[in-house]
Order: sequence, then structure tokens, then C-alpha cells
Amino acid sequence: MLAIVIASSITVLSALNSNTQLLTQNKEPKNEVPLEFMNWNLTKKPPLEFYDTLIQSIVKRYPNLAKAYVIGHSWRERKIWCIELTSNVKSKESKIPIAIIGNIHGNEWEAGLATIYTAWWFVVNYNYNITARKILDNYILYIIPILNPDGYNQGVRTNLRPTDHNGDGVPFGDPPTDINGDGVISLMYTGTPDSKPEERKFLGYESPDFDNNGIPGDDPKQGVDLNRNFNYMWWRYDADTGYGQARALAGPFPASEPEVQAIQRFLITHPVWALATLHTGEQSVLWPWCYSPNPTEDHEFMESVALRMARAMTQVTGRGYYYTQSYYDYPTAAELIDWAYGRLHIHSYTVELYCPGTTPPSWVPMPYPFGKPAIWGNSIPEDNWTYVGHLEKWDNVWLRTRGYDVIKDLAPPDLELMLKGWIEASIVMIESEPSGTGPIVPDYIGWYDMPCACYNITET
Repeated sequence: MLAIVIASSITVLSALNSNTQLLTQNKEPKNEVPLEFMNWNLTKKPPLEFYDTLIQSIVKRYPNLAKAYVIGHSWRERKIWCIELTSNVKSKESKIPIAIIGNIHGNEWEAGLATIYTAWWFVVNYNYNITARKILDNYILYIIPILNPDGYNQGVRTNLRPTDHNGDGVPFGDPPTDINGDGVISLMYTGTPDSKPEERKFLGYESPDFDNNGIPGDDPKQGVDLNRNFNYMWWRYDADTGYGQARALAGPFPASEPEVQAIQRFLITHPVWALATLHTGEQSVLWPWCYSPNPTEDHEFMESVALRMARAMTQVTGRGYYYTQSYYDYPTAAELIDWAYGRLHIHSYTVELYCPGTTPPSWVPMPYPFGKPAIWGNSIPEDNWTYVGHLEKWDNVWLRTRGYDVIKDLAPPDLELMLKGWIEASIVMIESEPSGTGPIVPDYIGWYDMPCACYNITET
């Protein structure tokens, strides 16, 4: 686990900081770790405070390379931070801007960690690594570790737009709750002590049934899927298409969410040549379009970059990564990468870092492009059934604890390889630019994609 790797020895730390054969070095990498990486337990998901502390530490220790500012707020008024990285060797106007965005889906916490690790890696290695220096001398990196801080804190995919899921007029009126204190939300069933799993009746999610409607946990703290809410081809898939967009939690209207408004506004006012949005759930590199099988005008270029990114991560991690146009992974609409390319002509990539288990998802293309299965290879525990008898208002209660829920907040094995692999892939993407015409901000964009345009970006 990363905490053990970082805290245990300088030798292992040097290996963590070093580059693969893709990079050229002029010195050994710097044996320095921000104290926050040593003091926090990174064998499991860190709290949001980890990011706030580390961002301030990076800015304080590397003031000539880094500054941080807030680009927006979430529904719960949590700050959305951006770390801007570049050196003062050249003017900003002569540099190529790139964006890296983590945790648009709140429960994919490894993505946020990889994003903040990117900022840390570049500033720590600037004086000790040719590639790190070259990039910060010639590029501006906008690093947004947690776009969805509410979802991250809650451990859910969506944001926390107040939503009434069970129709009783009270948003989030009966959220699933860890009643027995085991750290996992289980599924509740009823059945006699000697019953078989298939004989038990499903009640709902572990909860005291706050709203007393007899269905525990039926009004969870889940809002809008931010990666279905962007102002491009919003709600493209409806009942006529057969893809079931109605289940996508796409929000009441395009860019309805403050988090989406924040990143759209930022990219319009800070147009970049390329961006990557980091995720987990697969091991892949995807590019637009998500909504259409048709290729973009930059299809061949983005495909070639995605290939090299996927190959770099495969080489470093020893696990497979594939690459494909996002539509052929599975069709979606109103994703960040489609909006960024469709509105602003930004070369955009979805990078899926980690897929737990030993069996790849059914949609993963075969054969694997680099000869390795696109799966991390760690074991997921079997579901566990526990008879608890009386619980809250119910008798003969069984709790079913799903294996994935047990491990979802635990760091995957070889986490440091995932981080190193992403660094290599990010370098591939960054150094592929400039290519083509660069970002284009249309004249209409101010009124069309910038709600609340008067919002001030504050620096710290």
C-alpha cells in the first residue's frame, strides 16, 4: 500500500518517483515527500481534508511553480480547488495549457488521488527530472483534484443536489445508514434463521427507516451524475433510442449543477489544448464521441494518443488497458469530454485507472490490445450473509454485505504502480500538444454555456 511504500524507506520512494524507460533523467529523482503523504493513512480512502492540506502544502513549498484558487462550490458549499502549475522561465502567453480533472464521480476516489499526485510529482521533480522541468517550462497544468467534493465526502457517484427519491416531499429523507457500525452499508432481508438466500425477502438498504414508510434506505443522498449533465447533447438518449437515458440522473436541465457550471466556466475562460478526466471502474483510455458512433475530425490523432497512453499504463502497472472511442465502450450523452471537444475543440480523454476483481466488464473489447486483461487482478470477497434477528422495527433480519462494498474504500494492491502509470500516460498526453488548431471559444459561448458568468474566481 502507498502509505507503507512512502513511509518505509527512501529506496522504495526513489523507485516510486523515478520514471520508466520512456523518460530521460539528468539526476536521481528528489527524495522528498510532503509530510502529508507520510502522515495520512493511504491504505484507504483519505478524507477531503487530505486534499485541502496537501494543496496548501504544495503552494507553500513551491511558490515559484504552484498556486491554487477556488473555481466554484458544490451544493454543500464545499470548495472546488484548482492547482495551477508552471515555471516562470517563459511568459504564460507562450505556453500550452492542459487540464487534468479528478473525481467527477465522487465514489471513484483513486481518481482524485492520482490527480493530486500529478501536481505533487511535477513540483517535487522539477529540479531533478528533465521531463518534469521541460513540461513546467513549456506548459501550464491546471489540476482539479476533486470536482465533486460532496459526492467524494458521501462516497456516492453523484453530487448532492437535494432530491426526493421516494416521493414523500422530503429530499434525502431516508438515507442508507450503517446501523451496526461495521463500516459498510448492507442490504436488509427478512427470513427465518434456517432460510436459504433465495427464500429471503428484500427489505431495502441498511437504515432505521427514518421516514417510517416501511422501506429502509429508500431516499439516499444521491443527486445528479455530473458526467451526464454537460451542455452538449444533453439527454440525447431518450426512450426512443433504447439506451435508457432516463436512468442516467442527468439533472433537470443542461449544466444545472454548480459543479458542472464551475468547470464549464473555467474551461471557457481558461481554454486548454487537451484535458483528461480521471475515473475508475474500467482500465481504458477513451475519446469523443460518447454520444455517436461517428468519428470526430481529430479521431486519428486522439486515437494515437490514447493508444500510447494505454500502452504506457500497461507497461508500468503490468495490467492491461485498452483504448477506444467512448461510444464503443458504451454510449452515453452530455459527458465532459464531448462538451469540451464539441464546444471548445479541446482534445479530450477519459482515463479509467482501475477495475477491481479478476473478471473484466462484459463490454471490454477482445482481444486485449497489449496482451494483458484489462482488470487489476485483486480478489473481491464473496457476499456475506449475517443473521441478526431483531433490528430496529423488524424481526428475523438478515444483512447481506456485498464483497465490493467491503473493499471499495481500501487502496488497491500496487497503488503506487497505478500512480506511476498515470504519470507516464499524462506525460504522453501533455507532450502530444500542440497539435491542430488548438481550443476555439465560439462567440456564442458566453451566454450559452456560462450561467452565472459573473461568478468570481478567487485565488489564495
